[in-house]
Amino acid sequence: MATKKIGQVITRPGRLADDPPITIPVAEDLLSVPGIPVRAVEVDFYSREYPLESQNVERSADREWAMTILTADAYHHRKEHETLNAPLIEAARVTGEVEPTGTPDPSLDPGQLTEMIRVKARGFGFAEVGFTYYNRDYTYLSKKKWARYDHAICLAMEQDYEPTQTIPSMAAEHTHFGT
Repeated sequence: MATKKIGQVITRPGRLADDPPITIPVAEDLLSVPGIPVRAVEVDFYSREYPLESQNVERSADREWAMTILTADAYHHRKEHETLNAPLIEAARVTGEVEPTGTPDPSLDPGQLTEMIRVKARGFGFAEVGFTYYNRDYTYLSKKKWARYDHAICLAMEQDYEPTQTIPSMAAEHTHFGT
């Protein structure tokens, strides 16, 4: 196989806050445009046709049925996950209308503020922290009233790779629900 020509080298923070940065060589033939390419036909489909609602709402019967066919270990693990997440879900339900409590500091450089948010999020275990315009076309119907601001902070938490490759298994489930 011929070696591909490197088009760009990206440096990203390590997986955990204390890990050294990593460099990722990207083949030239994989480069297109900076960011995520926008395809109008896909925006039209996903914002007007499907999914207009979360699977948790639209297919709740599927979720109820799925719980009846789990193994005992998987059922216990799933229930533990739901118990741990219940306070987070409830907090999300009742805090959407809470107004910001901080006072804007016009003297603070926006780049410095961005970096402060990134460092804080990395300290919480998030591998990637990004900021973007919030496109309301992709908001589920039941959540549209929650969308109040023009921007979103996007967080990604990396999972351990090896266990995810053992699907279907409890090791994969622990990795999935453990993040």
